[in-house]
Amino acid sequence: MNIDNRNTKSVVLKKFEQLLELKYSGSTPKNYLHHVKLFLDFLNKPPNRINNEDILSYNISIRDCGHSFRNGSINAIKAYFNLYLRKKVKGFSSIRPPSRKTLPQVYDFETTKIKIDAITNLKHQLILHLGLHCWFRHGEVRDLKIKNISRKKLTIFIEQSKGCKDGEIDISETTLNLIIKYYREYKPKEFLFEGQSGGRYASINKVCQNHLGFKFHSLRASGANQANILGFPTFDISKKLRHSNIKTTEFYLRPNLKSLVNI
Repeated sequence: MNIDNRNTKSVVLKKFEQLLELKYSGSTPKNYLHHVKLFLDFLNKPPNRINNEDILSYNISIRDCGHSFRNGSINAIKAYFNLYLRKKVKGFSSIRPPSRKTLPQVYDFETTKIKIDAITNLKHQLILHLGLHCWFRHGEVRDLKIKNISRKKLTIFIEQSKGCKDGEIDISETTLNLIIKYYREYKPKEFLFEGQSGGRYASINKVCQNHLGFKFHSLRASGANQANILGFPTFDISKKLRHSNIKTTEFYLRPNLKSLVNI
């Protein structure tokens, strides 16, 4: 029996990965590739002969999985159909779990700041400082390049962040001084935070979990909510968070009800 090497699973996944990298940024290509590999492993059939019934079968098989996993799977499979198979996902096959919005966890700003300032590992301290004070996303810290830090302007330029958008963040003298102190000790070459063998430092979330016991994204949310408590306008908070829609910021922020306690 002749095997068409172009349609073997490993070749198909490699081609699909290249197509994903053309269309998406950040961790999306890696996540989508993972989900599609699980999908193809489940079906155990030639990857170019997948149809809508196969999506429905897989969707049923993962019905007891988490909300995020199911949504991620459907998004990835749709991308596989659109980008690689050049087909459309039709009808009932890609039904999703009920939509739901989960508020990011928010922690007391001052308590968190004290914990971060007490960390003796300067690399870990700066990583967490950028999350709490500059409201960086996990991937933005990971991808931060030295060349994008301006001492003169007191800014950090962010390349191709969420939604493939560039951005610029103002930083304080305190943040700049911490960066300089860290740079002199660690001497990174390209990225501000690098692994032992160079390249991006991949343990951002692990650093946060080990020191603070929660995910890195909560630092961003905690910093934004502190600004809200202090009375900064939602519009300004939204700009610093780099939200494209102010409604996202409004969902992010907890109501400031402290002024109502004596009513």
